[in-house]
Amino acid sequence: MKYFKHIDEITEWNDTKKAIYYTGGDKRWLKDKLIWQRLYGPEESNDLIFGIAKLPPGEVHLLHHHDDAPELYYVLEGQGIFTVNDETRECAPGTGIYMPAGSKHSVHNTGDELLIFFFAYDRPHYETTLDE
Repeated sequence: MKYFKHIDEITEWNDTKKAIYYTGGDKRWLKDKLIWQRLYGPEESNDLIFGIAKLPPGEVHLLHHHDDAPELYYVLEGQGIFTVNDETRECAPGTGIYMPAGSKHSVHNTGDELLIFFFAYDRPHYETTLDE
């Protein structure tokens, strides 16, 4: 098992095509411009997934939820509006965001630069449901 990975080892980023595949073909994901890559996924871990996500300026990661998995974000670069259920907050580097299982959440990059954040789930397999 490989215990260490660096973001520079990521050679291919996932995008809306992968979101459509992962969520059963929901074409509404085409409006979502988030790109992401797992540093560790189900191939490497039986109990955790985590990685890096990037959202271009002005773009939105659509409102969605995971019935069976809590998630967390940690903002690394840029700024944006993060929504969890009925709470919305402008977040910048150093901010952690916790989303309990079932909570509806979204991200809007309100800055002029790429918004980059760390994400993690407590399980290797989970369902994603688009809410908009």
